[in-house]
Amino acid sequence: MNKVRITVAGMAVAGLATVLAPAAAQAGTGAAAWQGSCAKGDFCVWNGKNGTGIKCAWDGDDPDWYGGDVRCNPKFFVGSYWNNGYTGSYSKVRVYRLADYKGYWGTIPAGERDSFWEGQPWRSHRWVN
Repeated sequence: MNKVRITVAGMAVAGLATVLAPAAAQAGTGAAAWQGSCAKGDFCVWNGKNGTGIKCAWDGDDPDWYGGDVRCNPKFFVGSYWNNGYTGSYSKVRVYRLADYKGYWGTIPAGERDSFWEGQPWRSHRWVN
């Protein structure tokens, strides 16, 4: 009976270690995995995670990412972003799913950068207080 308990307990510990190992590995690579750079004062997006892939960057508002001065491919889905804007007035970026500031998605404070599990279909943004 004791052998059975020890075997089951050992299997449970081994299973738990297998489940936790990838999470521990990911936690240690968060900052190191970020590869993209974003000029101070810009709002940058990439189609890959952690600042990888195709990048688009702006230092001002853009009502249509597909037709403005900075053009992101119409099939561009945002995999990661970085608001590298200055703190103070107009330091936050309000992001929209549609052109002309429609379909509000959220507001990103200065200094924030992150990746998505799956790409987001953003299409316009503006700097706000």
